[in-house]
Amino acid sequence: MSAALVMMLAGCGDGANDHKGEAKTPSASSVQEGRNYKEVVDEFEANGFTNVKTEKLEDLITGWITEDGEVEEVSVAGDVEYAPDEWMPEGTEVVITYHTFKEEETDEKVETEKPEEKEADHESSDQADEEAEETEVLTADNSPDLKEVLSVSSEADPLIAAFADQYAGRTIEFDAHTAYVNNHDSYDTRFDYLILVGDDTKNEPPGPYFQLRDVNYSDLNLEGNNIPDPFGIGHHIRITAVVEEYEERSNLFLINPVSIKMR
Repeated sequence: MSAALVMMLAGCGDGANDHKGEAKTPSASSVQEGRNYKEVVDEFEANGFTNVKTEKLEDLITGWITEDGEVEEVSVAGDVEYAPDEWMPEGTEVVITYHTFKEEETDEKVETEKPEEKEADHESSDQADEEAEETEVLTADNSPDLKEVLSVSSEADPLIAAFADQYAGRTIEFDAHTAYVNNHDSYDTRFDYLILVGDDTKNEPPGPYFQLRDVNYSDLNLEGNNIPDPFGIGHHIRITAVVEEYEERSNLFLINPVSIKMR
């Protein structure tokens, strides 16, 4: 009996050391997305990881929709699709990427420069930065706000109105398809187009109900191969358009076409 007991205790002792020098992955990257990066750092370190790093995406303009410090993705050993509750060496590299504002550059000009010259230089630089931001075409790759709006599950989501107000007059670009078309009022050559995100709405959120209102064929600025005439329903397109407004009474997001490329 005593020999058997000793063997059982020895076995238990070995099990307790099975994961010595290892760390256990917490929730998957998709779950971590949207949390504050400091909370995610604490969670990985609490689970035993000793090589946790952070990377900034300095892409925020206002922080109204995507908050400062909000996690974009987490990779473990370079894998953003890592599984939760897996044991691995405690020194495995963990990289937490998060959104934030661009850091202001320090003024390294010599003190002999006149104050009014410094002020003029700053104003010119700030104006150039603002103009560059305002003319940049927004896509899901360079704008987390647009990426979030394109993935909403309801055409009445409040994020759409907030985005339209904030980015009115800005140019956006995304993959879409023509979902519906009808004549504008009683005109034969002017139309209203319903534009939805992606290739279809069966396997992905419909996103906003974009509308090109009161346009004719030439207003569409069609590009690419096999340009259809007439331009109807079911076409897969890459649309570039200017943000106009969001109509709450109709839940339509009005945009003005700059170009439409056939895909």
